[in-house]
Amino acid sequence: MTFASRNRPRKPPLEYQNRAAMQGDLTWRFPDNQFVTREEVPGPAICSRCHSYLETDHWRYDEHRYLQLKDRPDIHVMLCPGCSRIEKRLYEGEVIAHHDWSAVDKQEVLNLIHHEEARARSTNPTARIALMEDRGDDLYILTTTQFLAERIGKELHKAYRGTLKVMPLPREKFSRVRWTRE
Repeated sequence: MTFASRNRPRKPPLEYQNRAAMQGDLTWRFPDNQFVTREEVPGPAICSRCHSYLETDHWRYDEHRYLQLKDRPDIHVMLCPGCSRIEKRLYEGEVIAHHDWSAVDKQEVLNLIHHEEARARSTNPTARIALMEDRGDDLYILTTTQFLAERIGKELHKAYRGTLKVMPLPREKFSRVRWTRE
């Protein structure tokens, strides 16, 4: 550092830097951390919790293929992105379904929700229901992806009508879905 550069007046931060600092995002100050790559697995891997597998840099869910890969000696055992999100409690969606439930209605709705999770998981193994609680007249659901929360809300609305509100949070990867039926 030269003497001239020390005495030079400091430039004010740019507008996007001010906005980022107010939101607590300091990546503009530390650009080296911005491009940290994920850990590369040298070969196929399996997740022992959910039985998904990694081949060709993409996680898939197939029980038959998992059983084939499980017996191979060169397989790495690790947590898939969906299981690690659940373990770290990184949720991106919240669904609250409100209705005067009878026992039959609630079981049908739970079946619909689990079926929608299975459909979403077949294309994206990261899409999971992390938490489901029965709170009397409310069903409270946390999902690992915001798109799964929106899909569950849309399926409930399509099957049972009612009122649906999908509220993605501004500047966040999180969606709140409210479904009510009187």
